[in-house]
Amino acid sequence: MTAAIEIPWWRSVILAALAALTLGLCRETSPPDIGAEAGVTMNLPTLIGEWWGTDEPVSPSELAMLPGDTAFAKKIYQDLSGNIVTTQIVLSGGEKRSIHRPEICLPAQGWTIQSGEVLPIRLASGRQLEVMKLTVTRQIEVAPGERRTLKSYFLYWFVGKDTTTPYHWVRLAKTNWDMVVKKLQHRWAYVIVSATVLDGLKPGAKSDAKTLDMLEDFIRQAVPKFQLSEMPQDERPKS
Repeated sequence: MTAAIEIPWWRSVILAALAALTLGLCRETSPPDIGAEAGVTMNLPTLIGEWWGTDEPVSPSELAMLPGDTAFAKKIYQDLSGNIVTTQIVLSGGEKRSIHRPEICLPAQGWTIQSGEVLPIRLASGRQLEVMKLTVTRQIEVAPGERRTLKSYFLYWFVGKDTTTPYHWVRLAKTNWDMVVKKLQHRWAYVIVSATVLDGLKPGAKSDAKTLDMLEDFIRQAVPKFQLSEMPQDERPKS
C-alpha cells in the first residue's frame, strides 16, 4: 500500500486565505502585464564533474499526459565506476497542469512510495537547497520464480524565478502571492534526480547510504549548471 503523506490542516487554511486575498486584490488591481519567467535553463550539460550524460527520450505517457507547450530536458548520467543517475527537468507552459508532483505518477509506473521527507543540501554557494526525498520500492524478477525488492531514491524540488521549494502547496501559494503583490509570474519547473540502490543485486554496487550520498553530491555539482539562481553570471543564457 502506498504510504500517505499527510498535509497539516493549517496548510489548507493558509491556501484558502491566500486565495481569498488574491481574489480581493485582483478586484482592485488590473492583471499584471508581464511574461512568465523561468528559473532554469533547459540545456542539461553533457559533463557534470566526472559524470557523462546522454539524452533520454521522454516517455509517450508523459507526452500524452502533459500539455503540448511543456518543455522537457532529460539525461542519464554515468561515472567511471558505472554508477547511474537520472536527471529530468519539466518546465511548465501556459497551463498549470504541466507541473505535478512525482507522487502522482510514480505509483502508475509500478513504484510504491515508502516515505517522503525534506532533505537539506548545502550548495557550493553556501545556500541551502531543500529537496523532497521519496523512498520508493517495487518487486522485480531476478531469476525464474525469484523476486527481489528494488529500492530507489527520487529527489525533487520546484524552481521558480529566484526561488525554490520542495513543497507543492508552497509553490501554489507563492504563485498567487507573487503574481498579485510583486507582479511576477513564475514559469515553474520541477527537477527530479534519481538513482536505484543496487547493493545485493550488482557486485560492488553502492549501499543504501552511499547511494543517497552520491545523489546529494551529484546535485551539488549539477545545480549551478542549470538553476539560474546558482549559475555564475557570465554563464547564464543571454535574454
